[in-house]
Amino acid sequence: MMSRITKHFLFISLFLISPLFAEEVKSDQLYPSALVHLDPLFSHHVLVAEKSTHTIHVFRNDSSYPKHIISFQMATGKKAGDKIFQGDYRTPEGVYFLTDFISHEELLKRQGQQGEIYGVGAFVLDYPNAMDQSSGKTGGGIWIHSTNDETRIEKGLDSRGCIVTANSDLIEISKFIELNRTAVVVVQELTYLKKDAWEQMRSGLTDSLKLWLEAWQQEDFEKYISSYHKDFKDPIRGSLNSFGQYKRAVFAAPGAPQVGIDNISILYSGRYAVVTFVQDYVSNTIKDKGRKTLYFKRDEFYNWRIVSEQWTKTGIPETDEQVAFQPSMRFFKSNDPVQIFNEAKKLRN
Repeated sequence: MMSRITKHFLFISLFLISPLFAEEVKSDQLYPSALVHLDPLFSHHVLVAEKSTHTIHVFRNDSSYPKHIISFQMATGKKAGDKIFQGDYRTPEGVYFLTDFISHEELLKRQGQQGEIYGVGAFVLDYPNAMDQSSGKTGGGIWIHSTNDETRIEKGLDSRGCIVTANSDLIEISKFIELNRTAVVVVQELTYLKKDAWEQMRSGLTDSLKLWLEAWQQEDFEKYISSYHKDFKDPIRGSLNSFGQYKRAVFAAPGAPQVGIDNISILYSGRYAVVTFVQDYVSNTIKDKGRKTLYFKRDEFYNWRIVSEQWTKTGIPETDEQVAFQPSMRFFKSNDPVQIFNEAKKLRN
């Protein structure tokens, strides 16, 4: 773990402090604003990449509260600021899920010798997410990867937009990752809130989620549609008006649906919140279970409203019986980067 104390100040209960300092003042109960509500399925561990200090932090779920585990040094895009377009050499800021892993061997197969620059492997972020797309951001291929030249990491700003760590650090980080469940929150500065302010934000989001769910269960159209932001866009039906017309027709059909949610995870980027949960839906015509993701942002009156939503089968348990996540070697065969490189060379020869 890197030893550092960052400059901090107080402004409306908001602190800019390092995780190390947060642990020192644990009795004051400060909480990272990025981690609002953790759960055993979608946020048993969460990565937070703090660009200002070039540090990637690992937090784990502790009965829905975040607990800091360990931190590693990292490098990010050569240019400061949030990513806007393809080739701008900036690292995107937001909440992203890790969707794929590319091993060192696979990198060499895909890119030949050029693949060596990514070190022992790479984890793929789902950039651009729904919020990025609605903002018109472009580009892709944003990874957390290691490198064959670890002096790059000391520079801080040295990638084309990816997050870069030392080889041994990526292997260690990988032990806390599950594809399509583990998220990375990329922020310029990791902010901490006093307990009262943090719990107020937490209750605001959970209350908004509860109102949306109850309105849906009761088919109360006016309350349901009021849960959505005026900027809401549905990936199929488009504008909020078109989406509302569709939902009004669905609500008018005989029989109210049974909608249940479980494993609620809430992460906050500084601009929007991502609420992920398992949704169990039963109606007269449909019975389905999947992963729902709601993107919330505040309206002009500071109320949390849904601005985008997604549903998928990816990332949910195959059975109702859940096995508690345990950190382990899921992606690498060895803790030793040299051994990984040598094994790949043998296979190529």
